[in-house]
Amino acid sequence: MAKPVVRDALTTTSAEGKRIKIFPAEVRGKWTNRRQWVQWGLIALYLVIPWIRVGGHPLLLLDIANRRFSVFGQLFFAREVPNLVFLALIFLFGVGLLTAWFGRAWCGWACPQTVFIERVFRAVERVLEGNALERKRLHQGRWTIGKFLKKSAKWGAFIAIALVLSHSFLAYFVGSEASFGMMTRSPFESPRSFVLVLLFSGVVLFDFGWFREQFCLVACPYGRFQSVMMDDSSLFVHYHRERQDCIDCYRCVSVCPTGIDIRNGVQMECIACTACVDACDLVMDKIKKPRGLISYASIASIAGKPFRFLRARPLVYLALLLISLSILAIRLAGREAYSIEVTRAVDIPYQVLKDREGSELVLNHFKVHLANMGWDALTPEVLLEEGDRARGIELVLPPGFEDPVRRTVESGDRRDFDLFVKIPKSALDSGSGKGKIQLLTRWNREDRSLTPVKLIGPANDL
Repeated sequence: MAKPVVRDALTTTSAEGKRIKIFPAEVRGKWTNRRQWVQWGLIALYLVIPWIRVGGHPLLLLDIANRRFSVFGQLFFAREVPNLVFLALIFLFGVGLLTAWFGRAWCGWACPQTVFIERVFRAVERVLEGNALERKRLHQGRWTIGKFLKKSAKWGAFIAIALVLSHSFLAYFVGSEASFGMMTRSPFESPRSFVLVLLFSGVVLFDFGWFREQFCLVACPYGRFQSVMMDDSSLFVHYHRERQDCIDCYRCVSVCPTGIDIRNGVQMECIACTACVDACDLVMDKIKKPRGLISYASIASIAGKPFRFLRARPLVYLALLLISLSILAIRLAGREAYSIEVTRAVDIPYQVLKDREGSELVLNHFKVHLANMGWDALTPEVLLEEGDRARGIELVLPPGFEDPVRRTVESGDRRDFDLFVKIPKSALDSGSGKGKIQLLTRWNREDRSLTPVKLIGPANDL
């Protein structure tokens, strides 16, 4: 049985401070099979999401250049920061809930770092360079023509994969059609996007092709604070030392993508990928010992207590998640794609005029604010209802407002203009000098809105 080792350095760093390159062996088992299905599904989602439409609009679009964002087909703009903040909170509390229940499952199962390295980049290495031992020998051997050709083929494949991932990444910011069009045209037609693709491809090659587990060990903050999200019932990969069935085969170490020895206890470098669980189970089968020497367990389950989903820490995360979802749902339910706001202008409350016949008219001055939060440009019309027109009330619109081009409101834009209302003095409420009208805003053929407006004037002595 292996004795615990007290470590004061990373497992991937030598005594001289140099990096120890890891060549994880391939493993099969129930946990690995489950993880593969999840990760291939996530890769498929990453590639197809930019092409999915909801109501004719992108499922997810982060159009930073135009400061607008599509989430599940719902359009948001940069000034709607609270809605975007709640989306971020939903993700954070969701990861917190996942961690409280299943430990570091995000890292081993769903993090893009793990998903693309394990399912794509290492798969290419296995095809071109062989299994773990062959890759290690190739790495440590001297340079030959064969080694040069294999390394060149590998990095050539890496570059092709990085370009595919980068153009898919670009599609999240410019749209799938635009991204595909950029691939077929000269890069000088869209230089900023071209630079973005080059930079992202370089990051992908550096991180997924070379840096790899070092990002998890020295750069990722999640591994440092995950322990504060966990309690005694949170699951983690555990070595049951009390069984004394270990035969020091080191199979658990050889399959670990971060190079740790799980027999030394829970470590920061463990990403809960469960590769060691499957590897150990296969060894236990061969030596006719019970499975589970390494298992997905919790402190509570080790002590013989049942696993409970509903407990204090997960309930807090669940409550925060539901609150964030509820607030966002309420905000979205009350959100209007097109809106009109009418406020009284800051000047004299009203003016009394006379028409050509000498009858007194009351003039009210308003500021109208039109906002288009929808996908398409609109040409709204602001009218009086038939009943108000029958009372002799008139609207005085700004010059040029009858021109559709002048009153068009682009997607995400606002249009402000002055509006004057002429009211016959007799149309005001008798004795109070007050009245009401309804402004009818026709945004398009289907969408219309009514806005009540209060009128004021001198008291009517008739």
